This record gives sequence, structure tokens and C-alpha cells, in this order.
Amino acid sequence: MAVTPFAEPPELERRIQSLGSILLTAATAFFFIAFLFAFLYLRALNSNGLWGAGKPHHHVHASLGLGIAILVCVLVGVAAARAALLLPAFWRPAAAGALALGLAAVALQCWQWTHLGFGPGDGGYASVYLGWTGFFTIFVFGAMYWLETIVATAVRTRAGAAEVAPQLANFGIFWSVLGLVEIAAFVLLFGVK
Repeated sequence: MAVTPFAEPPELERRIQSLGSILLTAATAFFFIAFLFAFLYLRALNSNGLWGAGKPHHHVHASLGLGIAILVCVLVGVAAARAALLLPAFWRPAAAGALALGLAAVALQCWQWTHLGFGPGDGGYASVYLGWTGFFTIFVFGAMYWLETIVATAVRTRAGAAEVAPQLANFGIFWSVLGLVEIAAFVLLFGVK
């Protein structure tokens, strides 16, 4: 007796993937709200003036230039992913651009960590900064892996824009929320003193 593999109808499969990406996006947003709370709570608490650098009235700083470069890479990458969905004729170059920009953001963040003048034990700001940017980088790297699998599968199977559009839409939701997380991180970690 042969067992046939169970396959869902394509429209149901697309709906399941869409709902899965929405759940992943919501879980990611809630995950990063913890860092928002940590920032606001530890900054307001400021135990013995140690928020800034583990020493009273001293504040550590990350490189603003690299922070801006990372923000630009992520936001232009989000725009490129959106363009891949809105301009079907150019979906491959736009998706490749989003992939390259996302990987550039990961590389810039890793390079910035090697040049920081502080560590996680140097006050509340340093702990929140390293935790937030560390997990953000892991999430971006995971998102880039997801995008790479979409592009590689489409190239290998010679899929057209219509076949890839639902997958790009699902990815775009998640990537857009990561873009919003990066905006919040930039404003808080670089703008709020």
C-alpha cells in the first residue's frame, strides 16, 4: 500500500504562510518591546547615576556615523523589498538589493561592536545598547536568510514575479517591522541622552 504525500491546495498554503508571517512579525515586535521597556525603566531609575557608563556623570557613546549607516541600510533595504513587490519586472534586482543592504547592516553592526569603548557591564545604557543591537542583528541575519531562500528558490525553479509575490509580501511584513524597530532603536540609543 503506497502512501501519498498530503498536499494542501495552493491558496490554503499561501494563507497559512501569510498568517505565519503575521504571527512571526507580532512576536518579533513584542520581543523588542522588552528592550524599549528596559531602556525607559533603567534610564528613569538611573541607580546612583550609573545609567551612562558605570560611573556617575559619565556617558558612553556608540559611533553615530555607523548608527546612521546601519539605519540607512535597513530603511533602504525595506524600500527595496517593497519595490520588489510593487515592480514585478524588477523584483530580482530589488530583492538582491534588499539582501545586500541587509547583509551590509549586519556587517556594519559587527564592525561597530569591535570598536566600542564599552562593554555590557559599563552601565544600563551599555547593557541595553548591546542587547538591543545584538538581538536586532540576529533577527536581520535571519530575515536575510529568509529572503535569500526566496530568491534562490525562484532562480532555481525559474519562477516568475507572480509566483514569488506572496512570499515577498510575507517577507515584506516582517522586514518592515524590523525597519520600525531600527528607527526606535536609533532614536532611543543615539538621540535620547
